[in-house]
Amino acid sequence: MNKLIQIASVFLLSALAACSDGNPVQLPEPEPAVRLEGMIGLSTRGVIGSGYEGELEVGFARQDETAASADSYGAWSVCKAVREGGAGSRLIVFDEPQWYPPDGRMIHLHGYYPVGDGMLDLQTGKATFTVDGKTDIMATGCLSGSIYEPVHTCTFRHLLTQVAWACYGDRAELWGAVTKMEVVGVHTRQELDCRLESPSLADISSEGEIQDLLVQDVADLTVPQVAEGEELPDPQGYILLPVSPVDDGTAEHPLHLQITTTKDGRGNEVETVTPVSVTVEGGFQPGRRHVVSLFFSGNGVVRISSVRVEAWTEHDAGEWPI
Repeated sequence: MNKLIQIASVFLLSALAACSDGNPVQLPEPEPAVRLEGMIGLSTRGVIGSGYEGELEVGFARQDETAASADSYGAWSVCKAVREGGAGSRLIVFDEPQWYPPDGRMIHLHGYYPVGDGMLDLQTGKATFTVDGKTDIMATGCLSGSIYEPVHTCTFRHLLTQVAWACYGDRAELWGAVTKMEVVGVHTRQELDCRLESPSLADISSEGEIQDLLVQDVADLTVPQVAEGEELPDPQGYILLPVSPVDDGTAEHPLHLQITTTKDGRGNEVETVTPVSVTVEGGFQPGRRHVVSLFFSGNGVVRISSVRVEAWTEHDAGEWPI
């Protein structure tokens, strides 16, 4: 019996040795450096003004796991970086090289644009942005990786909605020129929680941060004359807006626009402010472009003739801040 046990033991050890020699356990090849490539979301097409050609200065909020597999994380830090210019997925170069912890701890990364000093609360991991109507706001969502499971790619997604305006009329001479257009009561203070995997903005505006914002590229615009049945003009102006918490374009919370013209819509030379309420079925959507056609009628009224929703596209005229 003792001899049988010895023979069995020798056989088992030999089998284990053969298995170990023939199929050694392969640990993942460690990648100590954080290497990322970033692209702009396909559904949103472009970054305003960049044409994908210029470099994009971005920030990454970083948070390290306190111990391997602890699933608890320490304070946040800010890692500034540049996304190289060009279409598609492009290399992200950190101002200071970033490394994964050598002991296998996970890290969180959340990319965002624009980046500036003091924007990120290092304790809460929340970044604050001021909406000015012309500057894009983007974020990647929270990414996770380690030296053995590195993250390689990220996508910057547009968090604002883009509203483009196409002005026209059948008796345009009665209105003179558009001197300005303003969206009323915009909640300009917005917050991004870097813990979120799907990025979105939340409103944190105080009373003093609810402001009227100018529509871009419409100053001194002569309203195009368009006869019935003719093709409508391309949009002449744009504005970038948050969709939270009100004025989101629904019937309950329409967007309020004020149009200032040199004439009153009846041919009288008097500066006139005309209010317009804008609604969109389903409300304004972040990361989408909404083209609103404004018909300047001959009786002193401006009305919405159509609204269409499309992918976020490049603006060809002039430089837009991104």
